Amino acid sequence: MPAVPVPAFDRRAFLRRAGILAGVAVAGAGAGRALQQRAGRGRVAGRPCPARGAAAPPPVPAAAQLDVAGLEPVVTPNDRFYRIDTALQVPRVDAASWRLRVTGMVDRPLELSLDDLLAREVVEADVTLACVSNEVGGRLVGNARWRGVRLDDLLAEAGVRPGATQVVGRSVDGFTAGFPTATLDGRDVLVAVG
Repeated sequence: MPAVPVPAFDRRAFLRRAGILAGVAVAGAGAGRALQQRAGRGRVAGRPCPARGAAAPPPVPAAAQLDVAGLEPVVTPNDRFYRIDTALQVPRVDAASWRLRVTGMVDRPLELSLDDLLAREVVEADVTLACVSNEVGGRLVGNARWRGVRLDDLLAEAGVRPGATQVVGRSVDGFTAGFPTATLDGRDVLVAVG
């Protein structure tokens, strides 16, 4: 069998190709950011998020000294709330065709439109969210007043079977996240609409 010649390593050609590849990556990242800004921030435009019995702001003890340099406010302003994107483009949700489906190990599967969801009792809850990737002292955490429908009410209506151990949410772009049904123990777990 004849020997196959191995081409010599050309350092200049390698560096040139690596530079071109880096330029393409930077240009692609810039184009992705431009598309995200043009597409908006993933909202359902023009839809009110009514809440019945709006809650008062979270209580702050009278003796609390909150005028400390670098201290974040008790409620994180919307424009400063952390955001994690799982796709190159923020999904745009068509309110008219969007559906919430409660399926799986339930006795009575549910399918609700946004109007169906907003027609239910919408409650408010002050909830702290922290990204699972947040480092100690990191910025991927925020406090907000959320509006939504209680998830435990929806699951009770659907009739979750005793053997069900997980709730898995699936977004319009296919991202999934889950948590144990055991965490539905009276905490304010909402299907958030605002």
